[in-house]
Amino acid sequence: MRLGWGLLGSRPGRIGLRLLCALMVARFQREHGPPALESARAIVRLWRFDRYRSVALRPDEPWVLDDGTLLAGEDPVFEMHVRGDRLLEALAGGAHWKAIMAEEFHSLVPLLVDRDEVAIVGSTILRRQASAFGASLRDAPPGLHTTFDTFYRKLILMAFHRGGRRRVIGERQALADAAISCREFRTRFASAPVNLSDLARG
Repeated sequence: MRLGWGLLGSRPGRIGLRLLCALMVARFQREHGPPALESARAIVRLWRFDRYRSVALRPDEPWVLDDGTLLAGEDPVFEMHVRGDRLLEALAGGAHWKAIMAEEFHSLVPLLVDRDEVAIVGSTILRRQASAFGASLRDAPPGLHTTFDTFYRKLILMAFHRGGRRRVIGERQALADAAISCREFRTRFASAPVNLSDLARG
């Protein structure tokens, strides 16, 4: 198993993984069109879905988020996608990834005013990181889909994370649904980030 991860984590392997990710993104955009909203540097992109159930890992289970918002299957939502290639470009300047993401989230706040989406949602294996930015989390249901999705997320992590193979082998966080209400998102990121040490907590 480690040999396989080692081959994928080599320079040619990571180039191939990035090409695979680009193909998957292109396929997603063909199916769903362009994003509804983009952050300032297009690192964070949001696609609108009329019903949360169409993207949820547990589509038939209403979810009370950490701020008390009830997220139901019929609610309109944004699904968040992070462009790993754009994030890598931004990291090349020496900035901390949390500061970059906080700035990108801040740039989205004015675009979320007067919209009817209830929450920003997604799925992730990076639970600690999502939680640090205020997302509520719940476990993905067991099954083949979850196993495949977890493996795919690890490939993405290997393709774009500076730690490469070492980061993926050490990753033990399980796939989870993640969501933050649009109300909480606007409140949390309304002010421009000024203190990186505050962002690093947790």
